[in-house]
Amino acid sequence: MKALLKFTLVMALMFNSFVGSANEPKLYLSTDKDSKSLVFQMEAQSEKSSIKLIDKDNYLIYSENIADKNDYIRKFDLGDLEDGTYLFEVEDSLRIIKYRLAIAEGNMEIVEKTAYTKPFFRKNGDMLYLNLLNLDQEVVRVKIYDSSNNVVLSEKLGNGLVIEKAFNFKNAFEDSYTVVIAHNDEAYYENVTVD
Repeated sequence: MKALLKFTLVMALMFNSFVGSANEPKLYLSTDKDSKSLVFQMEAQSEKSSIKLIDKDNYLIYSENIADKNDYIRKFDLGDLEDGTYLFEVEDSLRIIKYRLAIAEGNMEIVEKTAYTKPFFRKNGDMLYLNLLNLDQEVVRVKIYDSSNNVVLSEKLGNGLVIEKAFNFKNAFEDSYTVVIAHNDEAYYENVTVD
């Protein structure tokens, strides 16, 4: 019975992911190796997205917030950048996509693409619900801090395919809390105020 329930849950999540991905904006990133230019195109979206270009020392070279319902296209001239590796990052409400770029001897190429699913938070009264589709099944850690940066909760949520957790703030002291989810070398934050 448990196996059937798990199988049904996984199939439902896969179906939701498939249906949800049909509505996600499509991204296109291409390079022109000879001119060291990068063309980024994103189909129309309903929510705010952001793009960033970061160098190997983790310095932000360029960033832009995109909150337009029209298609977005932009060409970046990277001819003045030194040889090395760079990170082009696209983030929306559901995911983060990172492209690692390599520039060497006047040529540029996309070396690697990684995509991460972001956690989904839902607030209902004194409850905060967390859902995360953990496709790579990495360990997920959670910490809750109060307004004085004291750790109120520190916990490993495991490495399952689906991570679900409910946080009850009903008996918490009046304060502002920050919930931090560490997943795939990324940190995600959600603020909760208890009045």
